[in-house]
Amino acid sequence: MKDSVNVAVIGVGYWGKKVISEYLALAKEAPHTGLLHVCDVQEQTLRHCGEVFQIPKDRLVNNYKELLHMGDVDAVHICTPNETHYQICREALFAGKHVLLEKPMTLNSRQAFELMDLAEKEDLVLQVGYIFRFNNALREVRKLIKDEFFGDVYYLRLQWTDFIQPTLERDIIFDLGPHPVDIMNFLLGMWPSKVVCKAGAYTRETLPEMAYATAQLDGKIMANVELSWLYPKKERSVSIIGSKRCATVDCLNQSVEIFENHGKNGFKIDVQKNNTILAELKYFIKHIREGGTLVNGGHVGPMNVLVLENMKKSLMEDRTVKVDRR
Repeated sequence: MKDSVNVAVIGVGYWGKKVISEYLALAKEAPHTGLLHVCDVQEQTLRHCGEVFQIPKDRLVNNYKELLHMGDVDAVHICTPNETHYQICREALFAGKHVLLEKPMTLNSRQAFELMDLAEKEDLVLQVGYIFRFNNALREVRKLIKDEFFGDVYYLRLQWTDFIQPTLERDIIFDLGPHPVDIMNFLLGMWPSKVVCKAGAYTRETLPEMAYATAQLDGKIMANVELSWLYPKKERSVSIIGSKRCATVDCLNQSVEIFENHGKNGFKIDVQKNNTILAELKYFIKHIREGGTLVNGGHVGPMNVLVLENMKKSLMEDRTVKVDRR
């Protein structure tokens, strides 16, 4: 077992700042964990980190390549823009660093599978940031599904919406789609075999601001995903419709409502809310120190990207696409 794990965070945007805050909290709780360095290309951002998080100047780095040559850095947490994920993660793995890579893993599945194979070859932890796998409400529903509480699962309904003004190049399928696709697999233990996707561009000329995707899973199970930047409310909800019971999960508030008797009877179940970011980081450190199989490692990242790729293919070719599962 490794005595201590020193982590460097690469990329300090909106999410990177949240991650840094949780690593600092974890370091106080767990002496074997340390946030060693913070890296960002923007000097102003680094100064902000120094002031707000009280990180010494000599631990603020503006070139990630420097971090990868530091012998005291055991792992990196990559929070950079999606298009940079492959290159930075690949270099980190070749440098012998464990990696927690934010979603989506890459922008094409070939690169994602390459990173997975490289991590396995180098015997390194490569964890992908599918944070809802650490959400206690979804974990509780997953147990209920395994216990056949819902009977036969008919279909899932996943709503991932927000009201924002997207940048010109932002892709809604790769931006909002990774978590709903991952939740399908987390809850049901399977990936789609076929997908069909429709979308609309309303405030931009080409790239859509909303999309509907329908996935065919094993047997008769279906999943419908709504993605939108136009809906005037932030929703992160999952509904499970089964032969015996149904449920709706509010993933943000970690609440679960159960419906019985064709919806005539409804009640909420107790869920102990948790800090999902902190739980994810603890899990990452634990597997660096102790090893073991990751719930968000292996094929999880690459298969997620493969499904997203096929959603885009369906949209562009205006047809149902078969997912060629590896």
